[in-house]
Amino acid sequence: MSNPGQVTMWLGLTAVVVSSVCYLLANGKNQNAGLKNAAKLSFIAFTAFVTIASLLLMHFILNHDFVYSYVARYSSRDLRLLYLFSSFWAGQEGSFLLWVVLGAWLGLFLIFRSGDKEPRIMFIYNLNNLFLMILLIKQSPFQMVPFPPADGNGLNMLLQDPWMAIHPPIVFLGYAAFTIPFAYAVSAMWDRDYDAWIKPALPWAVFAFVTLGAGIIIGGFWSYKVLGWGGYWGWDPVENASLLPWLAGTALVHGMILQHTKKKLRRTNFALAAFSFILVIYCTFLTRSGVLADFSVHSFVDLGITGWLILFMAVFVFISVWLFITRAGHIPESGKDNLSYFSREFGLIAAMILLCLSCLVTGLGTSAPLITKVMETASKVSNEFYVDTNLPLAILLLFLLGFVPLMPWGKNSISKLIPKLPWTLVGAVIALVVTLWSGYPGIGVLVLSVLAGAVTGMNLVFAVRLMRKRLVISSAALVHLGVGLMFVGIVASSSYDRSEKVRFSEGVAGAALGYDITFTPPKFSKDGKGVRLHIPLDIKKGNDQFTAEPDIYSERTSNGETKRFVHPHIRRGLVSDLYISPVDFDPGTQEAARPNLLTIKKGQTVQRHAYAITFEAFEIPNMMGKSDLHEMTVGASIKASYKGGEPVTLKPILKVGQLPDRSGRVRLPGPEEAHLTLSSIDAGAKTISLIYEGPGADSAGTENEKSEPNSVIAEVSVKPGMTVLWLGTFLMLFGGSVGVVRRWPGHAESSES
Repeated sequence: MSNPGQVTMWLGLTAVVVSSVCYLLANGKNQNAGLKNAAKLSFIAFTAFVTIASLLLMHFILNHDFVYSYVARYSSRDLRLLYLFSSFWAGQEGSFLLWVVLGAWLGLFLIFRSGDKEPRIMFIYNLNNLFLMILLIKQSPFQMVPFPPADGNGLNMLLQDPWMAIHPPIVFLGYAAFTIPFAYAVSAMWDRDYDAWIKPALPWAVFAFVTLGAGIIIGGFWSYKVLGWGGYWGWDPVENASLLPWLAGTALVHGMILQHTKKKLRRTNFALAAFSFILVIYCTFLTRSGVLADFSVHSFVDLGITGWLILFMAVFVFISVWLFITRAGHIPESGKDNLSYFSREFGLIAAMILLCLSCLVTGLGTSAPLITKVMETASKVSNEFYVDTNLPLAILLLFLLGFVPLMPWGKNSISKLIPKLPWTLVGAVIALVVTLWSGYPGIGVLVLSVLAGAVTGMNLVFAVRLMRKRLVISSAALVHLGVGLMFVGIVASSSYDRSEKVRFSEGVAGAALGYDITFTPPKFSKDGKGVRLHIPLDIKKGNDQFTAEPDIYSERTSNGETKRFVHPHIRRGLVSDLYISPVDFDPGTQEAARPNLLTIKKGQTVQRHAYAITFEAFEIPNMMGKSDLHEMTVGASIKASYKGGEPVTLKPILKVGQLPDRSGRVRLPGPEEAHLTLSSIDAGAKTISLIYEGPGADSAGTENEKSEPNSVIAEVSVKPGMTVLWLGTFLMLFGGSVGVVRRWPGHAESSES
């Protein structure tokens, strides 16, 4: 059978190899125009081939072509269109293809922006694409199976959310973007031109900061909205895997600004450009090699590409170290001027050191399973490790952000700085009062809160002043304002959230955290391959009244296990969010206590009103060819007569794994309106249970046991500061985006940074 996807992948690999070889041969002072054009055309062909491969994979997914193993594993016929699209990158092979195609598209922009440095920059850039293509050939999304299933496994229910449809593409766009500053830096070291690379590479570094940062923030928002654990960051190793290169990249952006303005940190910026890119590969190795499989809810299993990932990383480490060693002695010194400890330059350097230290300690914690596996039994560090190590670094970073942006370049004095600090002090005092009024959180969190308030106060006024002059020069102030607000939100949501677990019985008013809550009758709905239990809660506090509807989704897997996911209800507020997450549902015993429930043994006849009902046999329909468990039905053959008349054979059915519904009920004979619904089957005891609806249902009783209503255990939480936190992250990204525009070639730059 032909495999157009695999053929296209091989053509793409061939094209990127040809492009790389031609770019390498075209290097030198007298560039060979023919080779350069051949390299460029080959890269365009590579881009076309991987784009076609992506379109083919999407076509196979949308058309449910389950002959492809990847399509069968990550999609299904019942998925909505949006989630069919997102199943493209649900697995390793698809996400690598996404990374390649995004990198190829960025490469087209890079070709036409790199000028006479194109051969060297694109050769380095192509090495990343080359290795990714090798991984895709080794583990292809176009592998075929000899016996395709009738339906696929579908997409993990947790990933069926609009935010997860855009989170991976943005993260991989950030990963691809981090390759560009690295390519510029290596080209500069190769060419011994140590300053010229900064200006064209800086907008790409800011772009990588924005895109990967956006991916991280969207992932945090998804966790808060979907997972039901009430958090937005859990220091999961896979969460940290995207954080590490972002921290290093943030330090790189500050270093590049300093080099562009003051010709400092030439060696440091090369090291940071290499470090941030190599961290992308290292973190890919951690999450894709199976090393973290027992320690992360997000980690992928090993698909046999671990060796290639290690080789991938080793090649770039070797290139970086070799160039650094051979060129370090030739890199010009920063200049004869002594660096003042009270200057913007020193503040930037100190901030870079703090960001790198945070990256280092977080990286050590994330790598703990790998490190301990070599030494003894693999284990991971606790979340407290990350908090305890990063808290003092965050305090120092906020301390710098409280005054350094107000300082001009060069030597400064306290006497000149003090008149610029009133809004810094106002923000600090407000944060101190509000924090202590809310309750003493401990000295570390108190200091963090006060400094976050100081950063917010100063940068709010600073950003407004700059925006009045020109929006584009306010980018740094907007980013720093966002950082201040984000930490205000982190302190509020983590130190002052209140939570209470309460059992609510159906129809009985309860209370939690000052809210009156009544659990009304639950509703069931079929969703994909599973069942969703909707839990309506009527909530009242003062004049505010609304209905919350968290839910519990249950799905039976092909191996017979039941997966269960909770989905919270979030009532967003300006000051705080009301967060309600179901913990457990108890159906009670009301079904057994209802007078219209008939339990009949095989061959037995029971009387109900004017009807005689006899259970004759079980009905097990032919289930061959039905891959969906919830399409399968079981039934019973019964005979019913009205007032001793001619018996009629009835066959009510019940869908496997679902609650009884009206679709399987049958009408009893006779002039009166009466129905039977099959409630359950017990093959071992040879009994069935039927729900009778009709005359006499309310008066006839067969059970004397006490009825217990439905009940639900829910965790009700009040989370202050969440709106402030999300506003802060938005301003960080918005300010960064303004910075990309400001630094883009051709845009008039300001001396402000």
